Amino acid sequence: MIKSGKKRIEVRVAYPQLKGMKRGDKIIFNDSIPAEVIEVKHYETFRQVLREEPIEKIFPDEPSFERALRRFHNMYPKWKEYRYGVLAIKFRLLGRDRK
Repeated sequence: MIKSGKKRIEVRVAYPQLKGMKRGDKIIFNDSIPAEVIEVKHYETFRQVLREEPIEKIFPDEPSFERALRRFHNMYPKWKEYRYGVLAIKFRLLGRDRK
């Protein structure tokens, strides 16, 4: 979904090594897809991210709010969410004239 350009926001637990991420940083998805960080927002919970960011840019298959929340909780234990918080990383793909 990242490669197709449909996914535009990556959401992760805000581990200490990610907290310094900022606009202009370069990231590589799936070991081969280069992107540039446009904006990083910090949230307390996944629920808060899903309330404030467009779900279709996080999960392009457009699940419901509750289904999207379950996906996050299947990926990350709740204690990590509550301990570290959550990052919404907005990005643009690099190369091939992507916008």
